Amino acid sequence: MARVGDAVMLKEFLTEMTNIAIPLDKYTIQALVDGLLNARDIDGAVTILQDLFNQHSVLPPYTSQLKILEFALSNALPYEAKRHVEFIKQLWKWTPNKFHSSEFQNEVRGRQRNKKLSKEALQKIFAYYGYELRDDELEI
Repeated sequence: MARVGDAVMLKEFLTEMTNIAIPLDKYTIQALVDGLLNARDIDGAVTILQDLFNQHSVLPPYTSQLKILEFALSNALPYEAKRHVEFIKQLWKWTPNKFHSSEFQNEVRGRQRNKKLSKEALQKIFAYYGYELRDDELEI
């Protein structure tokens, strides 16, 4: 479904999985994000990534986050890219609570230290596509 960009079926599949308590993992989320991007639903990809992080404590591989930025910027949607930067900023300031597994805590900490998701790297991605990401937009 992800390869052909069947966004409707992907969302139905996600609903069914959560309704019957099938645990989500990073590969499930990666497939959902990829499928939404293949359907050119960049807004949906940004939203689903943030929702699943907040509701299910799960993240796709970091490359999916870069892919969202690249899709948004290459499709002249800098505001969607900046919306995703807001999510990345949420990861930078995230702190665990007693409900977060040690595996998930390590995953988020890895994102916080990932140089490809740093302020400088994000500004370079934006500049590559001809957009500016100002320092004040990256303040936490």
